[in-house]
Amino acid sequence: MTRNFICLEGIDGCGKSTQIAALENFFKDKGFEVLCVREPGGTEISEAVRQILLNPAHKDKMNDITELLLYNAARSQLIHEVIRPALEKGVAVLADRFAYSTLAYQGYGRGLNVDVIKNLLRITCGDCFPNKTFILDIPVALSRERQKKDKSRSGADRIELEKNDFFERVCQGYRAIAKENPDNCILLDAQKSPDEIFKLMLSSLQR
Repeated sequence: MTRNFICLEGIDGCGKSTQIAALENFFKDKGFEVLCVREPGGTEISEAVRQILLNPAHKDKMNDITELLLYNAARSQLIHEVIRPALEKGVAVLADRFAYSTLAYQGYGRGLNVDVIKNLLRITCGDCFPNKTFILDIPVALSRERQKKDKSRSGADRIELEKNDFFERVCQGYRAIAKENPDNCILLDAQKSPDEIFKLMLSSLQR
């Protein structure tokens, strides 16, 4: 089975949605059926977990371990109900975040034990893991600026309410993840134009 499971990672405002839309068109032009998913979410159960995780009313109330387990519970359901069945049918799956988000946000951002998280991800994901992950890397200040200009946003969620130093740690985490996983993880400068970023992604996919 030819497996096309592609993930885009990065802090908010890095341009994931733009690049996923471009990849969707690319795969459709190649004759693939395409499925786009986001994390957390994508199933009835996972969307219910998303509401708990991102609710601003839960700021400073949710324990970090609770957060870690909830993200993986939502992911487990998404894999079981949506992603694995799609891949088995030869569908190209494009994910807005996946397991590396947990390493970056809960591991590096929250400071939880990275090795423990890796073990949890093995339980959650098994062999269902993206064959290519693109991390769109931008400065935190630019992320904030882009979010302010995005008129489609209705307000900050619980994670977005974190301070800049949290997101600095997340960005450092993403860079460390890319360095540790050079075979399937590509770090891209998200300050480049969308067209430049897309060309770099295609070049990587076609190697």
